[in-house]
Amino acid sequence: MVAALVRSDLRIRYGRGKVRVLKWLLDPVAALGIYLVLVAVVLDRSGTAAGLSLACAIVPFQLLITSVLNALQAVILRSSIIVNMGFRRTLIPLSSVATESVAVLASFTMLPLMMLVYGVAPTAAVLWVPVAFAVTVALAAALAYPAALIGVWYPEMVPFSVSLLRALFFIAPGIIALDAITGTARDLLPINPFTGIFELFRHALLYGDSPPAWQVLVPLGFAAAILALCLPLYRREQGELAKLVG
Repeated sequence: MVAALVRSDLRIRYGRGKVRVLKWLLDPVAALGIYLVLVAVVLDRSGTAAGLSLACAIVPFQLLITSVLNALQAVILRSSIIVNMGFRRTLIPLSSVATESVAVLASFTMLPLMMLVYGVAPTAAVLWVPVAFAVTVALAAALAYPAALIGVWYPEMVPFSVSLLRALFFIAPGIIALDAITGTARDLLPINPFTGIFELFRHALLYGDSPPAWQVLVPLGFAAAILALCLPLYRREQGELAKLVG
Protein backbone atom coordinates (compact mmCIF):
# COMPACT_ATOMS: atom_id res chain seq x y z
CA MET A 1 0.00 0.00 0.00
CA VAL A 2 2.81 2.40 0.87
CA ALA A 3 4.55 1.56 -2.42
CA ALA A 4 1.35 2.29 -4.35
CA LEU A 5 0.90 5.65 -2.62
CA VAL A 6 4.53 6.55 -3.25
CA ARG A 7 4.30 5.64 -6.95
CA SER A 8 1.21 7.80 -7.26
CA ASP A 9 2.95 10.77 -5.62
CA LEU A 10 6.07 10.41 -7.76
CA ARG A 11 4.08 10.16 -11.01
CA ILE A 12 2.24 13.36 -10.17
CA ARG A 13 5.49 15.12 -9.30
CA TYR A 14 7.79 13.84 -12.03
CA GLY A 15 5.42 12.66 -14.76
CA ARG A 16 5.84 9.46 -16.74
CA GLY A 17 8.49 8.04 -19.05
CA LYS A 18 12.25 8.50 -19.12
CA VAL A 19 12.05 12.26 -18.62
CA ARG A 20 10.96 11.77 -15.02
CA VAL A 21 14.37 10.34 -14.12
CA LEU A 22 16.03 13.42 -15.61
CA LYS A 23 13.69 15.72 -13.68
CA TRP A 24 14.40 13.76 -10.49
CA LEU A 25 18.13 14.26 -10.98
CA LEU A 26 17.89 17.93 -11.95
CA ASP A 27 15.54 19.02 -9.16
CA PRO A 28 18.24 19.08 -6.44
CA VAL A 29 20.58 21.01 -8.73
CA ALA A 30 17.90 23.65 -9.19
CA ALA A 31 16.97 23.70 -5.50
CA LEU A 32 20.35 23.29 -3.80
CA GLY A 33 23.17 22.93 -6.28
CA ILE A 34 23.42 26.52 -7.49
CA TYR A 35 23.32 27.84 -3.92
CA LEU A 36 25.96 25.42 -2.68
CA VAL A 37 28.23 26.11 -5.65
CA LEU A 38 27.88 29.81 -4.86
CA VAL A 39 28.99 29.19 -1.28
CA ALA A 40 31.76 26.80 -2.31
CA VAL A 41 33.24 28.75 -5.23
CA VAL A 42 32.20 32.38 -5.14
CA LEU A 43 32.19 32.82 -1.36
CA ASP A 44 34.92 30.29 -0.59
CA ARG A 45 36.88 30.96 2.56
CA SER A 46 40.43 29.67 2.65
CA GLY A 47 41.02 26.79 5.04
CA THR A 48 37.35 25.90 5.44
CA ALA A 49 34.89 23.63 3.68
CA ALA A 50 31.90 25.91 4.16
CA GLY A 51 29.89 24.45 1.30
CA LEU A 52 30.33 20.87 2.49
CA SER A 53 29.52 21.79 6.08
CA LEU A 54 26.40 23.59 4.91
CA ALA A 55 25.36 20.71 2.65
CA CYS A 56 25.60 18.32 5.62
CA ALA A 57 22.80 20.35 7.20
CA ILE A 58 20.70 21.45 4.22
CA VAL A 59 20.39 18.03 2.57
CA PRO A 60 18.94 16.19 5.61
CA PHE A 61 16.85 19.23 6.50
CA GLN A 62 15.33 19.08 3.04
CA LEU A 63 14.12 15.56 3.80
CA LEU A 64 12.67 16.68 7.13
CA ILE A 65 10.84 19.74 5.88
CA THR A 66 9.52 18.18 2.66
CA SER A 67 8.23 15.17 4.61
CA VAL A 68 6.34 17.46 6.97
CA LEU A 69 5.03 19.59 4.08
CA ASN A 70 3.82 16.44 2.34
CA ALA A 71 2.20 15.08 5.50
CA LEU A 72 0.44 18.39 6.23
CA GLN A 73 -1.61 17.98 3.06
CA ALA A 74 -1.49 14.20 2.66
CA VAL A 75 -4.91 13.45 4.17
CA ILE A 76 -6.68 16.19 2.20
CA LEU A 77 -5.03 15.21 -1.08
CA ARG A 78 -6.01 11.57 -0.56
CA SER A 79 -9.58 12.37 0.45
CA SER A 80 -11.08 10.46 -2.49
CA ILE A 81 -9.45 7.14 -1.60
CA ILE A 82 -10.03 7.72 2.12
CA VAL A 83 -13.76 8.08 1.46
CA ASN A 84 -14.07 5.29 -1.09
CA MET A 85 -11.47 2.68 -0.12
CA GLY A 86 -10.73 0.66 2.94
CA PHE A 87 -7.04 0.65 3.87
CA ARG A 88 -4.83 1.35 6.89
CA ARG A 89 -4.89 5.12 7.32
CA THR A 90 -1.81 4.91 9.53
CA LEU A 91 0.18 4.36 6.33
CA ILE A 92 -0.60 7.84 4.97
CA PRO A 93 2.07 9.75 6.96
CA LEU A 94 4.58 6.97 6.28
CA SER A 95 3.90 7.24 2.56
CA SER A 96 4.66 10.96 2.77
CA VAL A 97 8.07 10.22 4.27
CA ALA A 98 8.72 7.40 1.80
CA THR A 99 7.91 9.69 -1.13
CA GLU A 100 10.21 12.43 0.08
CA SER A 101 12.96 9.93 0.93
CA VAL A 102 12.97 8.77 -2.69
CA ALA A 103 12.79 12.35 -3.97
CA VAL A 104 15.62 13.61 -1.76
CA LEU A 105 18.02 10.81 -2.71
CA ALA A 106 19.00 12.86 -5.76
CA SER A 107 19.94 15.72 -3.43
CA PHE A 108 22.50 13.48 -1.78
CA THR A 109 24.61 13.84 -4.93
CA MET A 110 25.41 17.31 -3.57
CA LEU A 111 27.42 15.76 -0.74
CA PRO A 112 30.09 13.96 -2.82
CA LEU A 113 30.11 16.97 -5.16
CA MET A 114 31.02 19.27 -2.26
CA MET A 115 33.65 16.79 -1.09
CA LEU A 116 35.14 16.88 -4.58
CA VAL A 117 35.08 20.69 -4.72
CA TYR A 118 36.94 20.97 -1.40
CA GLY A 119 39.23 18.00 -1.95
CA VAL A 120 37.90 16.16 1.11
CA ALA A 121 38.74 12.48 0.71
CA PRO A 122 36.25 9.92 2.05
CA THR A 123 37.30 7.84 5.04
CA ALA A 124 35.88 4.79 6.76
CA ALA A 125 33.58 7.19 8.62
CA VAL A 126 31.49 7.42 5.44
CA LEU A 127 29.86 4.19 6.65
CA TRP A 128 27.99 6.41 9.12
CA VAL A 129 26.05 8.03 6.25
CA PRO A 130 23.38 5.25 6.10
CA VAL A 131 22.99 5.56 9.87
CA ALA A 132 22.59 9.33 9.59
CA PHE A 133 20.05 8.87 6.79
CA ALA A 134 18.09 6.30 8.83
CA VAL A 135 18.01 8.61 11.86
CA THR A 136 16.75 11.45 9.64
CA VAL A 137 14.00 9.24 8.21
CA ALA A 138 13.00 8.12 11.71
CA LEU A 139 12.60 11.71 12.91
CA ALA A 140 10.77 12.67 9.70
CA ALA A 141 8.35 9.75 10.18
CA ALA A 142 7.67 10.80 13.76
CA LEU A 143 6.99 14.41 12.72
CA ALA A 144 4.70 13.28 9.89
CA TYR A 145 1.98 11.99 12.26
CA PRO A 146 1.28 15.26 14.11
CA ALA A 147 1.71 17.12 10.81
CA ALA A 148 -1.01 14.99 9.17
CA LEU A 149 -3.40 15.73 12.05
CA ILE A 150 -2.63 19.45 12.01
CA GLY A 151 -3.34 19.55 8.28
CA VAL A 152 -6.84 18.19 8.90
CA TRP A 153 -7.74 19.75 12.25
CA TYR A 154 -6.07 23.14 12.03
CA PRO A 155 -5.24 24.00 8.40
CA GLU A 156 -4.76 27.62 9.41
CA MET A 157 -1.78 26.44 11.50
CA VAL A 158 0.08 25.00 8.51
CA PRO A 159 2.20 28.14 7.87
CA PHE A 160 3.09 28.33 11.57
CA SER A 161 4.12 24.66 11.60
CA VAL A 162 6.44 25.21 8.63
CA SER A 163 7.90 28.33 10.23
CA LEU A 164 8.52 26.40 13.45
CA LEU A 165 10.42 23.75 11.54
CA ARG A 166 12.54 26.39 9.82
CA ALA A 167 13.20 28.00 13.21
CA LEU A 168 14.54 24.67 14.49
CA PHE A 169 17.00 24.72 11.58
CA PHE A 170 18.28 28.17 12.48
CA ILE A 171 18.61 27.38 16.18
CA ALA A 172 20.60 24.27 15.27
CA PRO A 173 24.17 24.36 13.90
CA GLY A 174 22.93 24.42 10.33
CA ILE A 175 24.79 27.41 8.91
CA ILE A 176 27.66 27.20 11.40
CA ALA A 177 29.05 23.86 12.59
CA LEU A 178 28.79 22.98 16.26
CA ASP A 179 32.55 23.01 16.81
CA ALA A 180 32.64 26.69 15.79
CA ILE A 181 30.12 27.67 18.49
CA THR A 182 31.12 28.43 22.06
CA GLY A 183 29.53 29.40 25.36
CA THR A 184 26.04 28.62 26.58
CA ALA A 185 24.72 28.17 23.05
CA ARG A 186 27.22 25.34 22.53
CA ASP A 187 25.85 23.58 25.61
CA LEU A 188 22.18 24.04 24.66
CA LEU A 189 22.24 23.28 20.93
CA PRO A 190 22.54 19.48 21.38
CA ILE A 191 19.02 19.54 22.85
CA ASN A 192 17.70 20.33 19.37
CA PRO A 193 17.25 16.99 17.54
CA PHE A 194 18.37 18.60 14.27
CA THR A 195 21.79 19.23 15.80
CA GLY A 196 22.59 15.54 16.12
CA ILE A 197 21.54 14.83 12.53
CA PHE A 198 23.56 17.68 11.02
CA GLU A 199 26.64 16.77 13.04
CA LEU A 200 26.26 13.09 12.15
CA PHE A 201 26.66 13.95 8.49
CA ARG A 202 29.60 16.24 9.23
CA HIS A 203 31.44 13.55 11.18
CA ALA A 204 30.82 11.04 8.39
CA LEU A 205 31.81 13.28 5.48
CA LEU A 206 33.75 16.29 6.72
CA TYR A 207 35.57 15.31 9.92
CA GLY A 208 36.14 11.68 8.96
CA ASP A 209 35.63 10.19 12.41
CA SER A 210 32.99 8.40 14.48
CA PRO A 211 30.31 10.66 16.01
CA PRO A 212 29.54 10.71 19.73
CA ALA A 213 26.57 8.58 20.77
CA TRP A 214 24.32 11.52 21.64
CA GLN A 215 24.14 12.54 17.97
CA VAL A 216 22.23 9.32 17.29
CA LEU A 217 20.38 8.98 20.58
CA VAL A 218 18.94 12.50 20.89
CA PRO A 219 17.15 12.55 17.50
CA LEU A 220 15.94 8.97 18.01
CA GLY A 221 14.77 9.86 21.52
CA PHE A 222 12.74 12.78 20.16
CA ALA A 223 11.32 10.54 17.43
CA ALA A 224 10.29 7.91 19.97
CA ALA A 225 8.69 10.51 22.25
CA ILE A 226 6.73 12.11 19.40
CA LEU A 227 5.49 8.73 18.18
CA ALA A 228 4.51 7.70 21.71
CA LEU A 229 2.35 10.81 21.99
CA CYS A 230 0.99 11.19 18.46
CA LEU A 231 0.69 7.70 16.97
CA PRO A 232 -2.03 6.55 19.43
CA LEU A 233 -3.86 9.83 18.80
CA TYR A 234 -3.66 9.33 15.04
CA ARG A 235 -4.86 5.75 15.36
CA ARG A 236 -7.81 6.92 17.45
CA GLU A 237 -8.77 9.55 14.89
CA GLN A 238 -8.15 7.58 11.69
CA GLY A 239 -11.70 6.26 11.69
CA GLU A 240 -13.00 9.83 11.54
CA LEU A 241 -10.83 10.95 8.64
CA ALA A 242 -13.48 10.06 6.05
CA LYS A 243 -15.94 12.37 7.82
CA LEU A 244 -13.42 15.18 8.09
CA VAL A 245 -12.46 15.15 4.43
CA GLY A 246 -15.72 13.92 2.91
